[in-house]
Amino acid sequence: MSQLTRIRPGHLTRRFSPVLCLLALAVVSSAAVAQSADQGTWRIYYEPSRERVQLTFEDYENGGRRHGSTSFGVGPTELRGLPLSQLSTYTGPAKFQLVRDAGTFNFEGQLRDGHGTGFFTFSPDSRFPQQLASRGYERPNAEQQYWLAMHDIGYAMLDEMRAEKYDRPSVDQLVVMGMHGANLDYMKSLSNAGYHVGNTHRLVTLRDHGVSRDFIGGLTDAGYKNLSLDDLQELRDHGVTPDFIASLRRFGFADLTTGQLLEARDHGVTESFVEDFRDLGYKDLSLRDFVRMRDHGVTAGFARQQRSSYGRQLSVEELVRRRDRGDY
Repeated sequence: MSQLTRIRPGHLTRRFSPVLCLLALAVVSSAAVAQSADQGTWRIYYEPSRERVQLTFEDYENGGRRHGSTSFGVGPTELRGLPLSQLSTYTGPAKFQLVRDAGTFNFEGQLRDGHGTGFFTFSPDSRFPQQLASRGYERPNAEQQYWLAMHDIGYAMLDEMRAEKYDRPSVDQLVVMGMHGANLDYMKSLSNAGYHVGNTHRLVTLRDHGVSRDFIGGLTDAGYKNLSLDDLQELRDHGVTPDFIASLRRFGFADLTTGQLLEARDHGVTESFVEDFRDLGYKDLSLRDFVRMRDHGVTAGFARQQRSSYGRQLSVEELVRRRDRGDY
């Protein structure tokens, strides 16, 4: 997810939560002291194994003090004028472009074996404000247009939002969506998974909480299909991942409800916790037994000590009772 470094204040509406608004406003810089947002420095790093170029933009306040950066990945073919051969092994000067609907980023600098650095300028597309107006949006100002280009909020995304019957956000809200990575690719990934969100605020929230296509696919593969968006977000927030589900299944805890998964995860019933008790000979305990022992502070070390003291393996009930009264 790319990180937004400047937004014009004062235009975030009630559709976005106060927390999001504060986050957006917290990164606003003073226009009176900042260098123009349409120029700065860049860095790239080519990752051949992923067929991806990590592109980082930087700009500076007056006096050379660093102001902020934005970084995201692009496909090599998106960098016009920069052949793949130059990305791989070339050393020397380079000029290339990143063209977006809102405008074009022009890069000049030096490359060396898949790395590069230099200066960039931004040229806004003069047709873009009218195109937004024709779709029912207000015309963006220069700074908004810059950030819409930076985060690739373009015609395809606006048209997709209309096709999926999303509420129409303000231009400032579009910028915030881009900042949080709630972009066209993310929107389509949820649609392809069978989820049509329809609300831009909810889309941003889901993106922030890590409800991704891979997460949904992993849950589906684990047998948890057609979950609601609320369920997906709650499971993600509590750390109930496909790996966690698989770790419980390894001990025979299969076909658990989402409530049971959440209870186990929230109470700290980890793979190692279960395994330690299995090693002590507790083979037939229920998941609820492990939750109860975890709640009462019954560890495998405590169970081992009690067995040594009493000369036998104690039941879960006995372990809990002795732990509650302070036995060691």
